[in-house]
Parts: sequence; C-alpha cells; structure tokens
Amino acid sequence: MKMVKLTKLQIRKKLPKRVKSSNKTDAGHTLMIAGGKNYLGAGIISALAATKVGSGYTHLMCESKKYPWLLCPDFILHPLKISILSKLADFSFGVGPGLGVNSFTKKVITTLIKNKREKVTLDADALTVLSQMKKIKIPSSWILTPHEGELARLLQTTSQVVKSDRMKSLKQAHFKYGCHILLKGAETLLIDHQGKVYCVNEGTVALAKAGMGDILTGLITGLRAQGLSPIDAMSVATFIHGRASREYLKKGNDILSLRPVDLIELIPRTIRKTRES
Repeated sequence: MKMVKLTKLQIRKKLPKRVKSSNKTDAGHTLMIAGGKNYLGAGIISALAATKVGSGYTHLMCESKKYPWLLCPDFILHPLKISILSKLADFSFGVGPGLGVNSFTKKVITTLIKNKREKVTLDADALTVLSQMKKIKIPSSWILTPHEGELARLLQTTSQVVKSDRMKSLKQAHFKYGCHILLKGAETLLIDHQGKVYCVNEGTVALAKAGMGDILTGLITGLRAQGLSPIDAMSVATFIHGRASREYLKKGNDILSLRPVDLIELIPRTIRKTRES
C-alpha cells in the first residue's frame, strides 16, 4: 500500500473548529494519566499541551503531593486511583508519560480495556508495560506512540532492527496490535487501524530532547477529546509539534536550546499560522 505524505492544506482542514455558540463542554474532557513519583513534570507538560490545543477540560491524574498550584492552577487534579476511571465515560485518556513501569500502569491499561474506553493514547512507560503484557487485545481506536526503542520492545526485537526498516516494523506492530500507531522519528510514520500508512515530515533535530514526546501525547489526547478521529488527531498533532520546532529555529535560536516549555509556548501561534496561511 502506498504511503500518503500529509500536506499543510490537508492538516488545516482537520483542525478543530469553533462556532459562536461553542462552549467548553463541546471541546471535551482530556485526562492525562501521567507524572508519577519523581516525574511530575512529564504529567504537567502533557496536560499543558492538551489544553493549548483546545481541550475544553483538562484533567491530570498524577503524584500530586508537590503539585505547583501557583504555576498550573487550571487543571482538574486527580490522585493516582484506579477506581476513578470507571466514573469517567466520554473522556480522552493519555497514559504513560512519567507514570512508571509498574503494576498501577498495568491496571490502568486493563481497566480502560474492561470499561471499553475508545479514546486512549499510550506512550512512554505505558508502552513498556504493554510490551510485557501477554495475549492482550486492545481496541482498534487506540493510539500507540512509540519511538524506535519502544517499538522494538513491543515487537520483542532490537532498535537496530527497527531502524533498518521502519516501515516494515510499523506494519508488524500494526499486525500484532491492530490499532493506530505513530512511529516517532525524523520522518514520523502513522498507520491507521486498517493498515493505511501516512507520513509527516515537519520535525527537526531540535526535538531530540526528553519531554518532547510528552507534548505530542498531550496534543493527540486533547485533539481526540474534541472529536477528531484517531488518524486525524495523530496527523494534526504531529504536524503542529514539528512545525512549532521550525518556528523556534526561525527565530534565530540554535537546535541545541529548544526546551519542552519553549515548544508549548509556540503551539498557539503555530496553530493560528496553520489555520490562516
């Protein structure tokens, strides 16, 4: 099957829209389950991305004892409790950044499957946990967002094997899990639940830094909350994520200096320029 390269015009048509009567409920609920012990920042970064991309309500389930309320007062905070998940029906869930490779993360995944939640994105630690789970069936609407090392773990192979043929590895992962998968990299590859492959070639080497993937997960999860299909959410998020890094470099900054918080601040302008130009 031929790979489809997504253009700016195609992305523009997929961006969430607002009308005069729109309200926060129309823009949906995002729940980032991210930011465990010692990695609270990963949860905050991913939640910031979700709200910057338009989520009506942004919830964060995290290790909250040291939560910086003065800096981030706008999120609806939840403790790390599995019982909460059964009460949240039409939510978009982002799971994994800084959460930890542990039994709690495994319970989150199994609970979301049991409760038949459709809008779920797994990243980071959640992918590592998923790779350790045997004979698991996840819904086709779910999204996995691995880098090459994480995809290698999902396939029980090595990063070198994945890197040598990224397309083949992506299709193998799709055959194994049957859902949507986003393979991060210089050229980001996307595959939908039917096996159709797309690519977005907007990223820069400035994104090669811890925390950037957490932002991408937040963007995808926030877009899913607003009603975008899995493939559209993946496409828009990847484009905005990469194009924002280009905006940073256009300002005269060096590729070594981009921080996740810098990228987050560029998201609103990047969306606006994508919508209008």
